[in-house]
Amino acid sequence: MRRILERLAREVADALCPERCAACAAIVPAHALFCHACCDGVNALGPPECERCGRPLTRGSCCARCAAEDDAPVRYARAFARYDTDTTRHPIAEALHAFKYRGAWRLAPRLAQAMLARAPATLGAPLVAPVPLHVARLRQRGFNQSAMLALQLARALGWPVAVRLLVRTRDTASQTALAAAARHANVDGAFALRRPGSARARHVLLVDDVWTSGATARAAARALCADGARAVDVLTFARVADARYEPGA
Repeated sequence: MRRILERLAREVADALCPERCAACAAIVPAHALFCHACCDGVNALGPPECERCGRPLTRGSCCARCAAEDDAPVRYARAFARYDTDTTRHPIAEALHAFKYRGAWRLAPRLAQAMLARAPATLGAPLVAPVPLHVARLRQRGFNQSAMLALQLARALGWPVAVRLLVRTRDTASQTALAAAARHANVDGAFALRRPGSARARHVLLVDDVWTSGATARAAARALCADGARAVDVLTFARVADARYEPGA
């Protein structure tokens, strides 16, 4: 009886306030992220890709950067779909813009659901933690989109979550307009553990909305590794398209 009542409640909710496509706002079935038309424009990521950072490859199993990096702070990085910046009104970009800047918080469970298939395979239960916003940025925006995704992912996977594991120690400039080298300098040393030792011997799944150059995720991962984390993986909803889909090393 309880399951029947729960199903009826969901059906009533869907009828009164139906879910809408994250990109174009067309009505979609419950739990669907995009309508059929927008789905056709989504470039879902997967092999062939760098086995470490998830960068799309034309051949090989590891990109040149990861092959040359012996002490990378990030063990694995994966994203659900490609973020294409050279097209207008791309579904992935529209979904993230609606979520981050237009108050479409209802998208959080469906965005996280899309990310689930890209979560790293693991024997244990990693500690799920979001990339934090600086307190000034958090106060301005009112919420941390990465924290919302981390909470949804942890709930779906049954893994522990620590929303306040990391803290952003300074309000860094936006990474959007910066060159790759400047991005790394901008966030270098910008993260710390709220409670030193809280990541020691833990496997951490770091969650963010977009992987651009990887500078932010790597800086946060370095702070976790310095605190004694056993391994740090990164999971994002999107990854910025790279025109240089270079072959593996």
